[in-house]
Amino acid sequence: MPEHEHLDVGEVRAVMQQRGVRSLQMLAGNVGAGFRRRALLPAVFYLVMAVLVLITAWAGRALWPQLAPLVLLLCAAMMGRMRSVRRRWLGVYLSVVVLLLLLQLPWSGLQPAGVQRVALVAMALALAQVLIYTVRLLRLAQTLQLQADDLEDAAILALLPPQAAEDARQWLAGDERKTAELSEVVSLSVLYATLQSPGVQRRRLRRVLPG
Repeated sequence: MPEHEHLDVGEVRAVMQQRGVRSLQMLAGNVGAGFRRRALLPAVFYLVMAVLVLITAWAGRALWPQLAPLVLLLCAAMMGRMRSVRRRWLGVYLSVVVLLLLLQLPWSGLQPAGVQRVALVAMALALAQVLIYTVRLLRLAQTLQLQADDLEDAAILALLPPQAAEDARQWLAGDERKTAELSEVVSLSVLYATLQSPGVQRRRLRRVLPG
């Protein structure tokens, strides 16, 4: 990953002072990181998921049917956050949860071993889907950052609104009064441009982004 991907405003200034040069590239250096923050779930969701999976594995197969609905509901919440407009997955997850609860009733006719296998398969598929979409978003963030790194200052200026472009020219000339605001505008403008670029396939976007 580029060395400046996680730079904040203070670090941008430090790097520029060290290199003795100003470039809008430095303000666009957090495009990938910004996309990840917006698209991915907070780390606490993944931590809770890991803890729940460990508890399920430690508890043994006898408790899989009881713990599987919790795993599925967590995965549903995570998928809903990553693909919030695509509601059909929520219905699928809820249907599986109801099915698991019904299969545990005595009159279902399914032996406990069968219920355990159904619970295991359901959990495995749900966890795999969450991990697959997480990896796709991480790869897309990396692609966006690589494309942002290829933009020259003139190209970045062309992407900015008129007032922001004027602020950027003043910033390049040494005016640091609007560094924080300009950094945000540059990042969002470059992010939008890279999402629309030919290098980012529409099919790839539809697989990982809401709507």
